[in-house]
Amino acid sequence: MDRDFLRRIRQHKHTRYAVAGLLISAAVSAVLYGLASDGGKAPQARRIVQELPPPQGSTQESKSSYWLEEAVKEGDTLQTMLRRYGLSDADIAGVLGKDAAERQLRRLHLGQTVSVLMDGENRPAAIQFFNDDDNGEKNLIALGRIKGKWQASTSEIEMKTLPTLVSVTVRTSAKGSLAQAGVGVELRELLRDIFSEQFDVDGLLEGDQIRLLYDTMYFRGQEMATGDILGVEIVKGGKTYRAYYYDKGDHGGGYYNYDGEPLKTEHADGFLYLPLQNYTRISSPYGIRVHPILRTVKMHTGIDYAAPTGTPVYAPADGTLVFKGWKGGYGHTVMLQHGNGVETLYGHLSAFSPSAGRVRAGEVIGFVGTSGRSTGPHLHYEARINGQHVNPATVALPTPKMEKISMGAFLRQRQKTEDIMAAVENLPVTAAQIY
Repeated sequence: MDRDFLRRIRQHKHTRYAVAGLLISAAVSAVLYGLASDGGKAPQARRIVQELPPPQGSTQESKSSYWLEEAVKEGDTLQTMLRRYGLSDADIAGVLGKDAAERQLRRLHLGQTVSVLMDGENRPAAIQFFNDDDNGEKNLIALGRIKGKWQASTSEIEMKTLPTLVSVTVRTSAKGSLAQAGVGVELRELLRDIFSEQFDVDGLLEGDQIRLLYDTMYFRGQEMATGDILGVEIVKGGKTYRAYYYDKGDHGGGYYNYDGEPLKTEHADGFLYLPLQNYTRISSPYGIRVHPILRTVKMHTGIDYAAPTGTPVYAPADGTLVFKGWKGGYGHTVMLQHGNGVETLYGHLSAFSPSAGRVRAGEVIGFVGTSGRSTGPHLHYEARINGQHVNPATVALPTPKMEKISMGAFLRQRQKTEDIMAAVENLPVTAAQIY
């Protein structure tokens, strides 16, 4: 492989370059992204075929466009960040919007990620991020320089979901190795939760291995969000542990071992109940969705259960009631703190129960309503691990035992996951991006 190409990979911290082609099946083409190991050494690749686009004019690095990702720091606003990127006051005014509602939508929060497309002249050409309206939904804000003026993007929203496979060998810590491979904190927290009853993922030692398959969602070629972990294999001290995601379709999915047994058993600290025993339907699942007419993109951070006003809401597991009151767009809200850093939220309630302090699994904590920013009576149910939103179906709902009638479908799904993960098992790269 060209040494100058490898040098550019190491220099551009915010850019991923395609370095290999991989055939997953007759209908799926895969492009591998190589990442350096924890020690900063370049990957020692063998038998790699480059699939690069044809040269577009100058080959100088200054003519290449790339995505830059920056986390919002204390004191940052969209205005101050744009000024750092060199935008004029007139451009910034165009980005911020003309009225208070637009400016509110473009408000930033500490720690969130802002993605900026830098053009060949090293100037911002597009900006995108998810806002947080404190209502269980995040809206995609897509801005761009159109005919010399900054404004909301007018291009049709096309959010693509692609499976991503990351393979790492622990050098110093599992957390550090996964972070260097581009695995976000929400996936790292979910991984810890999946194996919480087998071992502590943070306790993996040098030489242990992790292979992780998960969904990634892209807009305009830039990673915007991640979905559920589809499969994972961990080699710890020479012993192999596996987990597979299986979606039954009613409440979502859960994680099972190779034989289809739930990885989480029912015990005193586990999630034993649904938050509602009686509900009409799941009106909005967890994850990203695109409005079919408006073509807007929203990230829903919980599960919405449609149910009549006054329907009792139950604590799905033992916990401590840490918040009861009004919470912005969530309306009347209850929050419970459980073990292992898991926190659950119950929004849009009509009333509270007398519960306080320590609550038991199955105890009534409130009643369904339509308070706050709500279009009808329903329960908004969220789960977070150490502050990071995760799918409640995989963390804060009981994992049902695999029924015999479902075993065939589970085995087919397991085989599909294994086929993808085995495709890069022996390749000398740290991570793979599958297209």
